[in-house]
Amino acid sequence: MSGYAIKTTYGKKSKDVDEACAIHQPKQSDITGKIIIFTLAGLCILLCIFISIGFYFIAKPPKASLTSVALSNLRYNDTSSKPYFNATLAMQIRIENPNFGFFEFPTSKGDILYNGRVVGEVKINGQRVASYSAIKTEVRTEVSYIENQVSLKNDIKRGLIILKIGAKLRGEVHLEALNKTTVKLKCLMYLNLIDEVIQRLWCK
Repeated sequence: MSGYAIKTTYGKKSKDVDEACAIHQPKQSDITGKIIIFTLAGLCILLCIFISIGFYFIAKPPKASLTSVALSNLRYNDTSSKPYFNATLAMQIRIENPNFGFFEFPTSKGDILYNGRVVGEVKINGQRVASYSAIKTEVRTEVSYIENQVSLKNDIKRGLIILKIGAKLRGEVHLEALNKTTVKLKCLMYLNLIDEVIQRLWCK
C-alpha cells in the first residue's frame, strides 16, 4: 500500500455553498425597510390622486364683498311727527371665484335693513366669473324709511344711520362635475347724515 495519507473531502462542498448563501442572503431588517419605503411611496401617490380629484371636482365657495358705496340725494327729518330718511346708494360689489372652473349665477336680489326692517332692495345682475378671477359690478338703489319711532329720531339727531346689506347669489361652479353653491353677501355700513358720506363699511 502507498504511504500517502488519503484526506476525506466529503461534505466540504456543501459547507462552502451554505456559507455563500449566508453571505448573499438579504437581512430581515433590509426587507422590512424596503416594505416601509414602498408603502410610503404608495400612500403619497394615493394622496396626490385624491388631491387632484378634489382640485377638479370639489368647488370652493366664491366670495362677495362690498368695496365702495357712494351716497347722494340724502334727505331726512327728525322734527315731524314721523321722522324719516331716504337716500340713493351707488354700490360696487366684488365677486371672487377661487375655483378652476367658472362660476355662473342668475340675477339675484338682496335686502338693505335698518333695525331689522327692509328699507331698500339690492338687485345684482346675473354674470359669469372666470376661474381664479374676480369681477366688480355696480348696483344702484334707493333706501327710504319713515316711522314714528324714538330710536329712528335719536339716530337722526345724532347723525348716524346703521344699515345692513344681505344678498345670496345662488349659482353653479362649472368643473368636471357641476357644483351648486351659494355666495352670501353680508355687509354693514354707517351712513353719516351730517357729512353725507358712508362713514364705515365692512363685510363678513
